[in-house]
Amino acid sequence: MELRNDSRCETALHAVVSCPRFGLFRGAVENLSRGGMFVRTRNVSMCLNSTVTITLQRDPQDPASCCEAEGVVVHLDPHGFGVRFTRLDAHCEQMLAEVLAAPGVAFEPRIAV
Repeated sequence: MELRNDSRCETALHAVVSCPRFGLFRGAVENLSRGGMFVRTRNVSMCLNSTVTITLQRDPQDPASCCEAEGVVVHLDPHGFGVRFTRLDAHCEQMLAEVLAAPGVAFEPRIAV
């Protein structure tokens, strides 16, 4: 059953995930919406409802292309996990708006900090 409220778009964002229960690890954001994302990982098992902080990066060579999002794991599969955003900083909201605007996906900021 499809439970998403927002359209998703494919991305090429890099992710560093921090989880109190599972530590720090790298992943790739496979798809993104204004409400969440799917993070592809290798050899990492998450648990539903785990809280995560994800540092997103457009260009690994440019520290200014980073932003931070907080969320909750809402979906699991063998290749990664889905996250529903619970908090985005203003810089992250702007960066995600730019990423989502590129393929023509409408974006309206919903979570203000």
